[in-house]
Amino acid sequence: MADRILIVVNKSWELEPLLGVFASIEARPGRFPDQDVPPQVAIPMSDGTTKTIKARLAYKTGTFTAEVWCIRDLMDPKKSSASSEEKARVLPFVTAAGSAPSRVVAFGTANTADPHSYNGCVVIGSSVFVHNPYAAAPNPNSRWTHPDIGKLKDGSQQPMNTVMFGALERDRAAIEARFLPTPINPAASSTLILSAGYVALSSVNVTNPANYTWVDPEALRAVAAAEPRQAVGSVETTHGVIRLVVPSQQFLFVSGIANRLGYFNQEVAPRPYAQNFAAGHNAAVALAWLMPTLMGMP
Repeated sequence: MADRILIVVNKSWELEPLLGVFASIEARPGRFPDQDVPPQVAIPMSDGTTKTIKARLAYKTGTFTAEVWCIRDLMDPKKSSASSEEKARVLPFVTAAGSAPSRVVAFGTANTADPHSYNGCVVIGSSVFVHNPYAAAPNPNSRWTHPDIGKLKDGSQQPMNTVMFGALERDRAAIEARFLPTPINPAASSTLILSAGYVALSSVNVTNPANYTWVDPEALRAVAAAEPRQAVGSVETTHGVIRLVVPSQQFLFVSGIANRLGYFNQEVAPRPYAQNFAAGHNAAVALAWLMPTLMGMP
């Protein structure tokens, strides 16, 4: 039986540039896995009905299958689209729809905690740290908890890291040549930023976007106190949920950087579609060029 790979995307607007890149012979590498029939899952909703959802894409090689899923597709529409609790509820249905995944990729847009702009860059790493700012006073709209919240999930020593990151370095020039600059405050040069030790910092259970003004700084303090030697690669909401809920032998996160931490209103809000599309597009290009290696193609 072929090993199973899950590529999990948070929002539909993060998925859309990936669909375009994966379909484009100009954006992806010349050797690319063959498409397969997308699997589907049935997920119970809060009103007693069941929703059947297909994977957005599926691929196969002689040794691997890969599925691309969008979490927003899976979620109950009556729940907050930002609910970590709902995300954590639906993801196990995907996991159970086939063999246990050997490789998982969390894909999406994010920000960086740096005064310099990295907008349009792509950060790829393999570790996560999840922070719950409502641990003491739970948010009634999202009460997700997990024993590994507040702990480093270190993926830096995964056996396939050398191969994965080596392939990205080898193809760096081809990948970066396809990057688009973000329209607002782009990085001096859109680049691929790689380290197996980079941490995806995920703040969970936040359903009011206004609260990120204090949540993200608090999350940075939490990871610095718990793991002072770790480098935070990206800051967002869902990479860590995926890592904790969908266990696998190999985990990578792919973050397209859309803005600096604390500058969402200045760097995304004026042109959200264009800013997020460029960030998501660049992340998709990097992942597309990794796909042959990810799926064991010679």
